[in-house]
Amino acid sequence: MNRESSDRNAVKPIHQGKTKAMFAVNVFSPEDADEMARRMIEKESRGYGDQMNAYEKVSERCGMSARRLRRFLSGELKDPGVRFLLGIRSGWISLWQEEIQKLQRDLKAHEERYGSEHFVDIKAEAEALAQRLEIAKAKAKGR
Repeated sequence: MNRESSDRNAVKPIHQGKTKAMFAVNVFSPEDADEMARRMIEKESRGYGDQMNAYEKVSERCGMSARRLRRFLSGELKDPGVRFLLGIRSGWISLWQEEIQKLQRDLKAHEERYGSEHFVDIKAEAEALAQRLEIAKAKAKGR
């Protein structure tokens, strides 16, 4: 059975030719936030038994309590809210900003040791990534 639906307001004579404006918030979906949070915890964890410390570090980075993060990842928190999702997004961005800064420091050390011609392409890509993350961070703050 194939049922088609229509916008009943759009077919009324007073609404003909007019469409409703759609609004959306530019955030991670809960599924995306779940994946990003799990990956941050995996990255922060130093091995078996260090999960709670990783939860603490990630939750601090995201601006929330470790308990709330655990409840979200275990499925207890059904409706996390936009603020929660934005916190995970900003935590994700800050994690990768730190990683790029580490890469840039390593590249600078290797450049000083071996010369600059070997790392020109990698250095340019790291700079481009850093700029893209700054843009993403600005968008996340500007909302």
